[in-house]
Amino acid sequence: MIGIVVTGHGHFPSGLLSAIELVAGKPENVTAVDFEGGQSQADLQTALDAAIRGLEGDEVLVLADLVGGTPFNTASTIREQIPGKQVKVLAGINMAGMVEAVFSRAMADFGQLAGMVAEAAHSGIVNLESLEGPGEEPEFEDGL
Repeated sequence: MIGIVVTGHGHFPSGLLSAIELVAGKPENVTAVDFEGGQSQADLQTALDAAIRGLEGDEVLVLADLVGGTPFNTASTIREQIPGKQVKVLAGINMAGMVEAVFSRAMADFGQLAGMVAEAAHSGIVNLESLEGPGEEPEFEDGL
């Protein structure tokens, strides 16, 4: 099974993983690496390296919060330095992308999954006004 590491600033990664657990239960082979104030880039690199190595399988998808941020840059730097692991790094993760990653990884190959997650994260951002018709309220099903 494809492993997933979520990383980003503050407690965003562990918070996102906590939200996934509320919706879908605790996913297997998924971990979060927070980058908190006071940590150095070297600390983050050590934590990311350990997280990637600690996951089962040889394919790991690293989902970062911001392109160009320290977690994304660090993951990008170490992705080819971990023997026996094939690592892909995506930035801009949100709840929609995370749900896609967790639920689709069993059905998609590694290359497809990265594209599916990026598309889900992108399309998961919606302006409420675009859902409303003239003079009507949008209809929603019950939440997750």
